[in-house]
Amino acid sequence: MNRDIKLIVVLAVSLLIAIFIIKWANEPEYRPLIQDLRLVDAVKIADALEQSDVQYYADVQNHMLYVVQEQSVQARIALAKVGIVIDYPEITKYNNLNQAYEELSTTLKQKEINKPIWMQFWFFKVIKLALGALVIIVLILSVVRPALRELVLEEDEK
Repeated sequence: MNRDIKLIVVLAVSLLIAIFIIKWANEPEYRPLIQDLRLVDAVKIADALEQSDVQYYADVQNHMLYVVQEQSVQARIALAKVGIVIDYPEITKYNNLNQAYEELSTTLKQKEINKPIWMQFWFFKVIKLALGALVIIVLILSVVRPALRELVLEEDEK
């Protein structure tokens, strides 16, 4: 009976670790969109991001606004629609919304052309998933498999 409890504990801990790794790998990466909220109209920006269904959070203590990395382009386009173009370190406000959108689209096209693969938004997610899969495989081979083997051998001895 003592061995069965140990086996169940080992399997439960292994399952919890695997769930934690999968959850960690699928957690969204946030990146800063605005580095100083004191320079812009935060309510206008929050409204524009909410209308575009962009996930964000504001770090009020450090005056920063973060968006999900995969939605950063969508967030910048949403802000360009209300006349705010963010091109670090500058934040430019335009009265002509078409001019703001054109400025942003040309900047984004230039940056996408010159961006190496490891700077693509999906690259680190793939790395996290691969590392998570590797940890789960090692966990199965080093913990779960020997525990199951011991249980099967114990039953064969009986």
